[in-house]
Amino acid sequence: MNSGESAPSVQKLDILSPRRLADVVKIPRDTLDKVAASSSNGYSPFMLAKPRRPFELHYTPTPRPIDNPRQDLKWIQQRIYRRLLKPICFPPHILGAIPKRGIMDNAERHLASRLLVTLDVRQCFPSITNAHIYRLWSEFLGCSPPVSRLPTRLTTFDRHLPQGAPTSPLLANLFIWMIDEPIREMCGSLCVTYSTWIDDLAFSGERARDLIQLAVSLLATYGLKVKREKIKIMGPTAIKLLTGTRLGERRVRAPKEKISRVRSGIHKLRVGMVPPNDEERYILSLIGQLRFIHQLCPHDACVYAGELKEACNGRSLDPPSRRFLDAAG
Repeated sequence: MNSGESAPSVQKLDILSPRRLADVVKIPRDTLDKVAASSSNGYSPFMLAKPRRPFELHYTPTPRPIDNPRQDLKWIQQRIYRRLLKPICFPPHILGAIPKRGIMDNAERHLASRLLVTLDVRQCFPSITNAHIYRLWSEFLGCSPPVSRLPTRLTTFDRHLPQGAPTSPLLANLFIWMIDEPIREMCGSLCVTYSTWIDDLAFSGERARDLIQLAVSLLATYGLKVKREKIKIMGPTAIKLLTGTRLGERRVRAPKEKISRVRSGIHKLRVGMVPPNDEERYILSLIGQLRFIHQLCPHDACVYAGELKEACNGRSLDPPSRRFLDAAG
């Protein structure tokens, strides 16, 4: 959030009766009550490991738990998301999971900064409790206690915000918005730009370092922990990385690691290191990475799109991929 920029107050939902809640989300009251009463049984947890990239030599899978709401509960969560959470007008410094806001918007807030500080909340969703969410519905969004209990039970699992639920990202955003007023005030007084991307907080400006202790202490007050080794301080000569982007002097760039991966992938394709049975999947993976780079900075993608097009000469490509390589290269 830029100095002098204040966050608007959240528009209260002011839902005071469970019957009115049922009307707003277009779900019968008895269905809400029934699913809420058995919500703890509405999940099928599993462990998800990050997939191995093609020809990744040093691959150590680190599975993370996904709570995975089942069909009936997930359908209700989707209604809560669409009818209660998505219409909320979020302040401009909250960017992650907000419709029509993306990583480019986050990067551009901090572009040309000489000092960038980032930190991320450790295990953000598991750290946001059902007590936090109840307070959010009741105090922050202005719902009555009987109403607040229903969406709290429908959007939490095992006393925390569930991974894999459609409501969790916006509820996490709302929770950060509910507690971050001291951070916003200090940013305003120190001329520091502030933004959030779900569990990632970013500060830029000459006195961005001064926000570290306040942010860590404030988050800790609500049970949210920050790993010290995950606090990044990027000064004038450092490469500045933010939510999958690299901040250049005048424009947003693609991280060098992503560019190097594409360059290496094209080389392996060119010299025949890719088994024929894997070529189609491998090329589509490279094109997907190039599309992401092109979205950030067409200039960064231009050279490698041309090289990939040349390396694919004689190989069949689907029309969208061919059109992308022709346009980007």
